[in-house]
Order: sequence, then C-alpha cells, then structure tokens
Amino acid sequence: MTNHGIQTVQDYLTIISDNRVKRILDIKKLINRHPVKKVVSLMEELAKQKEEILEELLMEDKTSSTINEIIATIFRLNMAVETIRQIKEVEMA
Repeated sequence: MTNHGIQTVQDYLTIISDNRVKRILDIKKLINRHPVKKVVSLMEELAKQKEEILEELLMEDKTSSTINEIIATIFRLNMAVETIRQIKEVEMA
C-alpha cells in the first residue's frame, strides 16, 4: 500500500475531539509488521467484539453515551477495512 493509502485508512482510525487525538489502531505499524490480510482480520474481529459489547449495553442502558462511542468505532473500523479492500483491488488491476 502507498503512503497515501495508509494515511487514508489511518484517518478513519483516528478520532480528534476536545484537543485530544485517539487512534483506534496504528495502521502504519500494523501493515509494516503483518500481512494486510491479517490486519484486515484483526480489524474485523475488533469490530465484532465491539458489536457484542454494544448488544450487551443496549440491553442494560439504551441512554448510555458509550453506545455512541462504540457505534463510531465500529463504523470507523468497517470504513478502514473497506478502504483497504478498495486499495487492494486497484493495486491488483
């Protein structure tokens, strides 16, 4: 993957709020150390775990602000996975 592609994926995995930067994952380090397939699998598994937590939370307290954070994290992980897949398709073409 190109540096531009990695940065695009990292943008989905970075949350900036109230002068705070939070990275869900450091995609550059992961891609440099592991095959892209394994990185995608990790993100999919993390999203699945978050979905399970979300289901439990919805049964306990539907008003919790944590629900918003979990939904945002799941969305960002899924967008990062989709972006990697699109980049890989273009690279293979």
